[in-house]
Amino acid sequence: MAPLTASRLDVLRAALLVWVTSCATLVLELAAARLLAPFIGASLHTWTSIIGVVLAGISLGSYAGGRLSERGASFRWLAGLTALGAVLALLPLGWVAVLGDGASLRPIPVLPRTFLLTFLGFFPVSFVLAMVTPLALRLLLPELGRAGRIAGLLYALGTLGSLAGNFLTGFVLVAWFPVPTIVLTVSGALLLCALLALPRASVAAPPVVPAEAAAVSPGAAPSAAGVDLRTRPMLACFLVASASFCTLAIELAASRILAPTVGVSLLSWTGIIGVVLTGMALGNFVGGHLADRWPRQGVLAGSMLLAAASCLLIPPVHQWLVLKGHFEGLGLQARIVAYTAAVFLLPVTALGTLSPQVLRLTLADVGRAGRTVGLLYAWSTAGALLGSFLTGWWLIAKVGVYPLVMGASLGLVALAAFVGQVWRQPRLFGASVGTLALAGSLGALGLFASPCTEETDYFCIQINQVEHDGRRILAMQLDHLTHTTVDLGDPSYLGYPYCYIHSELIRHVAARTPTPRVLMIGGGGYVVPRWVETYVPQVRMEVVEIDPAVTRIARERFGVRPDTRIASFNLDGRQYLQELAERGAYDLIVQDAVNDLSVPYHLMTREYDVLVRSLLKPEGIYLLTVIDEIPRGAFLRSALRTMQDVFPHVELLHDARSGSKGQGVYIVAGSGQPMALERLPALLRGAGIERPRTGRVPRAEIDAYMAAGPAHLLTDDFAPVDNLLAEFFLLREQVSP
Repeated sequence: MAPLTASRLDVLRAALLVWVTSCATLVLELAAARLLAPFIGASLHTWTSIIGVVLAGISLGSYAGGRLSERGASFRWLAGLTALGAVLALLPLGWVAVLGDGASLRPIPVLPRTFLLTFLGFFPVSFVLAMVTPLALRLLLPELGRAGRIAGLLYALGTLGSLAGNFLTGFVLVAWFPVPTIVLTVSGALLLCALLALPRASVAAPPVVPAEAAAVSPGAAPSAAGVDLRTRPMLACFLVASASFCTLAIELAASRILAPTVGVSLLSWTGIIGVVLTGMALGNFVGGHLADRWPRQGVLAGSMLLAAASCLLIPPVHQWLVLKGHFEGLGLQARIVAYTAAVFLLPVTALGTLSPQVLRLTLADVGRAGRTVGLLYAWSTAGALLGSFLTGWWLIAKVGVYPLVMGASLGLVALAAFVGQVWRQPRLFGASVGTLALAGSLGALGLFASPCTEETDYFCIQINQVEHDGRRILAMQLDHLTHTTVDLGDPSYLGYPYCYIHSELIRHVAARTPTPRVLMIGGGGYVVPRWVETYVPQVRMEVVEIDPAVTRIARERFGVRPDTRIASFNLDGRQYLQELAERGAYDLIVQDAVNDLSVPYHLMTREYDVLVRSLLKPEGIYLLTVIDEIPRGAFLRSALRTMQDVFPHVELLHDARSGSKGQGVYIVAGSGQPMALERLPALLRGAGIERPRTGRVPRAEIDAYMAAGPAHLLTDDFAPVDNLLAEFFLLREQVSP
């Protein structure tokens, strides 16, 4: 009996389910970081754990969905899985409610705790939702001749769903709704889509019987020069895993390659992810049509060579665009998208064409379509998982992004040579030799040399000697921001005005306490801690810096003494405060964990401020560094309101040698008791400082600023920090504090 062809309504319903489940998975993945940050911080380990757990769920769910499809496929199955996903989406909220303040988990080491929370909260839902795509493909595939187009279409729709989830979460949901509301909305949307799938459909896929499984469809891919993937399914799995590995490696490399040009922020990550997902969707769609029209290994090998060559062009194209100043006239958001698209869209699109072709060449019969697509999708996701972990945790820091790009290109050439057996096909052989020659030429020209002094898991670090105010100073640039400037011969030189404010407040607390204790979140080049050791050595100084390479470079090159008494900790700031900092012990806590305009949201919330206050002595002071503008800045206004909700005495400080309005660095100071800053000028004169740098914004100006626009109370559930800073991104292209 001939299989039924799905009606247009059935196709639309299946496509909607694939799109919505992919969108929901991405929204939940981004919401996971917000939900879990109070318990495990927001370090690289947090993000890689979340990404890894979600990708592992997608991989295993895709495989399970493929196996399930052999028992038959119907819209009732799709509805049931979607409804189950709606229920499982609520699991993270239940865990958060049970954990409370997270004290019960603190005896567990950070890495196992991070994995445990991400697994319990987000693996089940990602596993179940991933089963939808292979079942939908099995349902819609009437004959093998259209396998490439249907697989490419569903892959593309899934990618577009992820793209929508990325933009929807980053630009809308987080800006307007608390995280629990977002999770509840996702659950409700999944449940609604499950109901839409229940009405009787015109198509269903019967179970696979042994006779059907043994037969080879006449529409199967013909034997041709090259490796027959129908007889080597594990090779097919390796190919799709390699394509996904390269795609994730290119995506992470994009963030590093573009960081010195456009910085690292919500806008840059949104632009990169958006372009990469767009390229993947376009590649999936094109690859599906290529697979059905030319189902040959030679075409697959040619696509791999195109992907390899386009990857090789990433460094020269980027460097040429920067050198020529292209896109400089655009606003920051438009510039990010333009740079990312110009440099990375072609290679990602080329990589996206591979999976549908591999699927088409691997399929031997329609009955096994669901199982095959589930298996290949599982391996594809596993490749993305490996690419995420290996690139983010090891490859970038060990080999650098440009050698990583070249390695991916050469790997693709090797795969193309094996799959297409290019030595038997003169055109492919010539294309392979040409690609290798291109790699050699670009390498000989030095275009794969890294511009960074050191690449780490967190930053592209550049160390430069520069002239400033008649001084020869050493500058540390972290991605797009010159974070620290140091005069190695003069520890009194602090560079940026706000650092002098920090130093004056340290003198203020040192004047009233014999052995004050100071904690600084964010070390950078250790310019203030170095000053403390020289001028107020009685201070007990603790520095929390998330990147161990930054701490090491500060010690090796920025004048920190080998026998320093500075106690350094390489952890997420909130994690240190929760688990290692002593309660009621600090005279001053300085929050300076900003990079460019990227602000860790979980260090800005009311709950975090409450934690900080619990660490301070009764007369202790908390200093929060904020880059924004008065009177238009929305982020500073919310930071002030949040601080005022926790501390009874709040001051807004600025550089006294400049105005109290405009764009720049402000310091929000909070304390449980009056800070007596009016005594500061006399104290500083006693230290030989006639012109203090610490200025106080008048109370009337603060009140007028607070009344000029909405001031959000930032909480762990609702802290749209990046969105509040978005307007400031548009006001200026770069901030040098």
